[in-house]
Amino acid sequence: MSSAGHILDMIKRIRQNKSLRPSNRQKFQAENRQAIYSGIQSIEKSYFPEFSAIQVQAVIDGIRKDAKENKRREYLLLILCIIITALIFLIVL
Repeated sequence: MSSAGHILDMIKRIRQNKSLRPSNRQKFQAENRQAIYSGIQSIEKSYFPEFSAIQVQAVIDGIRKDAKENKRREYLLLILCIIITALIFLIVL
């Protein structure tokens, strides 16, 4: 049996992968390169609004209050599940 088909497939895959790599050739001629890197650039900076300390503290307090309520609900649900499980064990035994 011959394995020429497998070797040909490997050679084709190597060629395809090589074609996907970026070339080492320069993309622009020397004259065009200066136009790309000229000093005229329009840089738009992002705008992030500043908030006062009162607004930040209000948001932090709101998040803490929500976290406290969620924790309380989780504890109540846990206690309820433990009670129900204990009642089931008492009934079965």
